[in-house]
Parts: sequence; C-alpha cells; structure tokens
Amino acid sequence: MKNCRCKPAYRIAPSPRREQGARGRDVAPAYRIAPSPTGYVHLGTIGMALVNSYLARQNHGTFYLRIEDTDSKRYVADAVAKMKTTFDYFGFQFDAEYVQSERTALYQQYARALIDAGKAYYCFCTADELAAMRAEQEKKGVKTGYYGAYAKCRHLSPAEVQKRLERGDPYVVRANFGYQDWGERITFTDAAKGEIALPPQINDPIILKANGVPPYNFAHVIDDTLMHTALVVRGEEWLISTAEHLQLCDLLGFPRLHYLHMPTINIEENGKKRKLSKRKDPQALVMNLVDAGYPRDAILEYLLTIYNTDFESWRTANPTADLTAFTFHIDKIGTNNPLFDLPKLNDIAKNVFARQTTAQVVAAFDAWQPTHLPDLSPVVKDRIRRMFAVERGGERPRKDLIKFGDIPTLYSYLFDEITVDVAQIDPAVVARYAEIYDDRDDQATWWAKIKAMTDDKKELRRIAANIRLAVTGQTNTPDLWSICRILGEKVVKSRLLRLAR
Repeated sequence: MKNCRCKPAYRIAPSPRREQGARGRDVAPAYRIAPSPTGYVHLGTIGMALVNSYLARQNHGTFYLRIEDTDSKRYVADAVAKMKTTFDYFGFQFDAEYVQSERTALYQQYARALIDAGKAYYCFCTADELAAMRAEQEKKGVKTGYYGAYAKCRHLSPAEVQKRLERGDPYVVRANFGYQDWGERITFTDAAKGEIALPPQINDPIILKANGVPPYNFAHVIDDTLMHTALVVRGEEWLISTAEHLQLCDLLGFPRLHYLHMPTINIEENGKKRKLSKRKDPQALVMNLVDAGYPRDAILEYLLTIYNTDFESWRTANPTADLTAFTFHIDKIGTNNPLFDLPKLNDIAKNVFARQTTAQVVAAFDAWQPTHLPDLSPVVKDRIRRMFAVERGGERPRKDLIKFGDIPTLYSYLFDEITVDVAQIDPAVVARYAEIYDDRDDQATWWAKIKAMTDDKKELRRIAANIRLAVTGQTNTPDLWSICRILGEKVVKSRLLRLAR
C-alpha cells in the first residue's frame, strides 16, 4: 500500500451472493499439489505429489496443480517453469492448473463478505503502532499478538472506518476470531495421525495484506474448498497451523477441510534432527539427484519407502512390477520423520537399473548425457551405450551402476585414456595375451586361450587379474570378454603392448 492520503491501493470487490463451488456429493474427489514458486523443487514436494497422484488414481478422482504465489517477497521469477519441468520429468499429469495470483479478486470478495457479516474488519495499525503494542505486552508479561483489548481496530466505529477509508489510510483486513478462552481446543481427525486437539489461533489473523493479496492461510481455505479437495495432503510442519485453517473454514461457513500430515524428511546436524533444507542441503533439491543421474523411478521408490511402510515388502514380492501397480495405504504412513538415507537411495538405484532393459537404460542415458557429459565423444558414447547391455537380464543381473554421474569413474576404461598401476603388471603376461587376443573369438574360445597359458589355478587367477588390470585399469569389472569386444582389438592390443615393453 502506498503511503498516500488520496485513496487506498485497492478496493475490495463486492461480496459474493453465496458461497460458490463448495464440495458437493456429486463432485469427483480432488487431490492436489500446491507448491510455492520459491526456487528449485524440494524432494518432499515430489513426495507430496507422488502421494496425491496415488490417492487420486485409487479414488477415481482428479489431480491438479495450484501455484501458490501470493508471497511476493519469496517469489522467484523462473521457479514456475522449473517446477513444471520437474513435475513433467517425474511423469505427473494434472487434470487442471491454477495460479493463486490470478484469483485475487475472488479472495477479496470473500473478505468483503466477512466484513459485511462483522466477521472481519479493516485494520489501520501502522508498523510503529504494532511494535509499541508488542513492547507494552512484553513489559506486562502477557502474550504478544493482536487479540482482545489489543485488537484496537476491531472496536472502531463504522463512521471512523469510513472516514479512514475515504482519506486513503493504508490498511489490512483481519479475521474477527474474537477468542477469549485460552483453554479452548480445536479438534479434528488427521487421516494418518487420528484425533488431534490444538490450541486455537487467539490473534485476529490478517486475511488480506496491504496490497490486497491474501496470505497463504486464507487463500488455502478458499481454494481447497472451491476446488473440491477431498484431502489436504501436506508436510507435518503445517500441523500446528491447522487450527487456524479450521477456524477460517468455520468463519467462512465452509465445511471443514480434511487433512493428512505426512512425515518430513530430515537430516542430522550436530546430533540433532532438522528438516531437509533447500538452502543448506544439496540433496533437498530433487533436480540435484536428477542431475547426478539417479534413475527417476529410484527417487520415486525411495520416497515410497519413506511414506508407506509396506512398500519394500511389496517390491520384494513384485520385483519387476511397475510402480503404478502399488496400492498406497494411508494407514501404512510412517509415524517418524526419517533421516535422508543416501545408502538406501543408492541401493534402490542399483536395483532399478538392474531390472531395466538395455533400451530403457540407453534412452535415459541419451536424455541425460547431452546436458551433463556434453564433451563425450561419439566413440566413447557408443561404448557406454553398449556397456549397458553387458550382464543385463537373467537371474543375477549386474548391480554396479548407481547413477550416470558415476560413469567416468565406474567405466573409466571405456574412455580413451586410462590409468594403470604399472607396479602390479606382469609384462610377460600382457605380452602373451596381446599375441593370442582375437576380436573374432567367442567367449568360450577366448577363455580357453587364457586357460591354456597355465595349468595352475592360482596362477590362472593371477594371469586373469593382470589382463583385467592392463585392459581396464581396474581390479573388478563386469565381464572382461564383453569389455574387450566393446573396446575393439586395436584399443585392447594398444593398451597391452604399452605395458608389455
């Protein structure tokens, strides 16, 4: 609101004739994800979207996206585009999309209706007046806030209000909760936690800011009512705010919304748990995991292990089933706030890669590589793509790949230059292998030639280890015959002869 004496920066539109679009019996249940455009997407936001997508599908409902952009101070210009790109990457499809900033006139209508009913009022208190009031409360040792006798503007006469509006005094609009009994409780049943009792919001909260835009609490109650949200699924950090949201439902004459508060992903710091933070923790930004090359389904499966205690047993019983075959159970939501578990994510990623087909891995790599390994030569890229087929399928598929970002180290032997610990190389062995190696040999013939180099089993192991180290620079790799075929006879012999001198 500009500091002018002429007129307010906005005028509240006339109140609606009646509450429109409240949840009706003939309306399909709706579920939503409602992020704020404050930067890159948090891992937990993908978790909330995942849970809501399951509930929408299982309950034959709709799934929608609502951009909650009413907080201009936290708004990041390109955040909406980033969010949509991220949701698209994870395969979320929305039946509808809404933007709160485009609905400001609607929120103002409901605020006007509350004012007309005496359930809300204009508040002209300045920042200095509020600071002085707080100082007085602290001096007296009473609870700070805008309530009771301290809610000065609640008691202004209509004539005084009109006078101040006409001269253009800046204002906000506050809900008139008018609570006096501090011992009261707001009770509700959380879909996962059961019955909960919370202290009410005693303060008269702001429902329209000085710029005419509502804060989250007011907009959320109106939107989730009008959009027929069957269950508001959100992180546990919002639990304490639920009392105020239910009070606003009552004030507006809406049916009370239903809530489900999910566990939040934490991290341990200095021996204490705290919520995974986008500002502090790289793993909190889900696109950091994508950029590292974790498979999409591994991230989703990891989140399901957090949110449903029976997912891991389901996966064990259904090792190759698509994630859409899993049934999400609200009564199986974990009760503790888990720590981010990188080893578990890595283990899940190994298994996801192991059960994918070569074509699936290649397609994912081809989509990831241009942005994250842009300088890869066509020859090396072809070697890597062929490597994905090695030891794939069967009862014991290989499980060495965790994320594509590991490839330069994990498959370093596929690149043109490798590092070999020469001290561990027997030049005679590699020279002999260079003589007998033939790219046309099948695997059985190839192995027979190596076995023919000695009759001693222990020596055979030493010879095989020398060959592997000379060709790959590593002591442990997938099938060496396949690697040699991928590299080609020219490269293999070049590496051997360089060490045989």
